[in-house]
This record gives sequence, structure tokens and C-alpha cells, in this order.
Amino acid sequence: MIRKYSKYLALNLVKLSVFSAPFCCIKVHAEHVDKFDFLMAEANHQINTSHDPKTSQRFTAWENLMHHSLDKSDSEKIKLVNDFFNRMTWVSDKELWNQKDYWATPIETLIRNAGDCEDFSIAKYFTLLAMDIPFERLRINYVKMPDQQSHMVLSYYPALDSEPLILDNYNKQLLSKHNRKDLTFLFSFNSENLWLADNKVIKLSQDNSLNNWSSLMTRIEKEQG
Repeated sequence: MIRKYSKYLALNLVKLSVFSAPFCCIKVHAEHVDKFDFLMAEANHQINTSHDPKTSQRFTAWENLMHHSLDKSDSEKIKLVNDFFNRMTWVSDKELWNQKDYWATPIETLIRNAGDCEDFSIAKYFTLLAMDIPFERLRINYVKMPDQQSHMVLSYYPALDSEPLILDNYNKQLLSKHNRKDLTFLFSFNSENLWLADNKVIKLSQDNSLNNWSSLMTRIEKEQG
């Protein structure tokens, strides 16, 4: 579950901290899709080594989703990926990982077949990158719901200056940001940049990042072997 960020944001909007491990941007940029071979390799590894037939089937479905959708339109890819991960079970970080706030890698989410809003948004983000959606068109968004609960969604921009579509595990319809008046957008980020509420851009680099994003990237690099 995403922590309550009201005080966090009030103090410094988005507090950046030093990376605990090196961040290699090239490994998450969509123009280097070959760097995402590890997703397919890990899918094959799970298919071949899992003792649970359902887990193997889930990774086969994920592999097929990525491999067989490369020639589809962006809008088709967005819908397929959104629907795929929205079928998974929502489970809190405390119950699933025995932690207050944990951002799972796509592999971890697929193994558990469960996660919370940030896990689903992250899995959608990396899967779409592997399917050749440019990272510039994707942003992970922190939002507030009507009950003031913190939430995370993924936004996709059909064009860089267009209204984004929102990929959400609660409201499973693909709606434009304009039509998601139930959400208050606080800030967003992708592999390179972080956008504050006033649309000010902060460059993410080796020197600064969100703590949870840094930890996530370290674990993704370990998965690559």
C-alpha cells in the first residue's frame, strides 16, 4: 500500500535521496528494447522451472502477450496489458511481503499473481516498454482518491502533447485523465524524469531518485543476473 504522502509532499513536494545502487538508464529506455530480453528470458526460466502449473501458465501468457503483440497498434497494446495485470488479485504489501511499503518487480508480481496498485502500475510500465512503447509516452502517477487514499496509476500519452489515458486497477476502463475527475494527480515519473504538481521537471539520474524506485531498479538488475 502506498504510504500517506500528505506530510511528505507538504515538506518538500517530492524529497529526492541518493541512490543506494547505480542506476543504468539504458536498461529501461524503450529505444533499447533488446535490453529487455531479460523479461523474455526470465519468463522462459519461470516456465521451465516452476513446480506450479498455474505459475508456468501465467508466465507463458505474459511471454505470449509481449511476443505476439509487437506488431499491434499502441492502443491495442495498452488495452491488452491493462487487462492482463488487472486480472490479478489485489493484496496489501503487509499481507503479501510483510512490509509497510514494497514495490515489486514484474517478475515478483507474476510469481505471486498478486500485488497492490504500485505493483500493477510498475508491471504495466515495464511490459509496455518491452513491447516498444516509448518511455516518453509513459508516466507512473501518484494520485489521491475521493476518500483521500493514496493510489498509483499509469498514464499513456498517445502523443507527447496529448491528454493521457489512465491505466488503473480500480477503475479498469481506459479513460482520459480529463474523465478521471475522481483522482487528484500529485506527481508523476518515468525512467528519466519526475514531474511535480506544477509540471516542473526534475531529472532522475545516478545522483537522485525516489527511494522505492532505486530499490526496485536494484532488484531488476539482480534478476538479469
